[in-house]
Amino acid sequence: MKFAFLLSGENVELAKWEVLQLANSYGKIYSFEIDDRLLIIDYEGKKFFDRLAMSHEVYEVLDVTESDAKPFFEKVDIPDLPTCVRVKGVVEDSMKLEKELGAVLWKRGAKISVSNPKVVFVVYYGRENCYLCKLAHVTDKKQFLARAPINRPFFMPSVVLPKFARTLVNLSGAKRDLLDPMCGTGSILIEAELLGLYAVGLELYKKIAGGCRVNLRSLGLKSDVIVGDATQMPFKDDSFEAIVTDYPYLRSTKTESELSELYEKSLEEFGRVLQKDCYAVLVSNLDVENYFKNLKLVVKLKQRVHGSLTRRIFVVKS
Repeated sequence: MKFAFLLSGENVELAKWEVLQLANSYGKIYSFEIDDRLLIIDYEGKKFFDRLAMSHEVYEVLDVTESDAKPFFEKVDIPDLPTCVRVKGVVEDSMKLEKELGAVLWKRGAKISVSNPKVVFVVYYGRENCYLCKLAHVTDKKQFLARAPINRPFFMPSVVLPKFARTLVNLSGAKRDLLDPMCGTGSILIEAELLGLYAVGLELYKKIAGGCRVNLRSLGLKSDVIVGDATQMPFKDDSFEAIVTDYPYLRSTKTESELSELYEKSLEEFGRVLQKDCYAVLVSNLDVENYFKNLKLVVKLKQRVHGSLTRRIFVVKS
């Protein structure tokens, strides 16, 4: 079955990889393509749409045409539920076209409801094709605002925001458990546990570890937080399905030499505790590929935060 994902325009490449990593974890991708901001995958497996952070909507692809959508609506099965048509993508006067296509369905006996539809047909005009779809999922964007770090009992500057934290967790493809070995105030742990994962955090500083626990408990979450060093982790070999973490930045808490030692020793530990053929997702403000001695780089992504900070997001495999 083909599904189309309307990717967030803030970082299309990051949004694409979030979908691909989850799809590969929950099922099998036979093929994929991108047309404008639409990622289309031929996919077989369990639906994972509720996990998504950087796809606005997901559609079931019913047909593909070059431009004219009207013939599709002249023959499509009429739902026995309130229905509407929405037009998106690279197109002029989408509202006019929505009314015209909705009129085609209405003349065929469809129950049209613009304000409260139960079935939504989506016509997406890409740069190459016109995709005729049915709406399958809408991502709840408000949830991330509700979990903003400023609303937590324990707050520190430069924390990972909920939407980005969830994206990082999804890039790992984890379905069972996850370790954040530099967990800070808990953003990654929060999103991991809300997705149903068993999450464990390691934090070097006792005060921050305590604050992280307070943040978790304030949301009714039970993730473990341990005071410990990411370069000497108290875990057995092959302990975790995934590792997701945000490294300290050069300009904040560490000197260049300290960071070099941190990367070298921590990445050696990550390779030890990560299960075979599983993923780690690492965020840094530095290019650190030279430290991946026992981990294979899958993809390197970037996210510009502001003029002096661009995050590097490394997805690596054991």
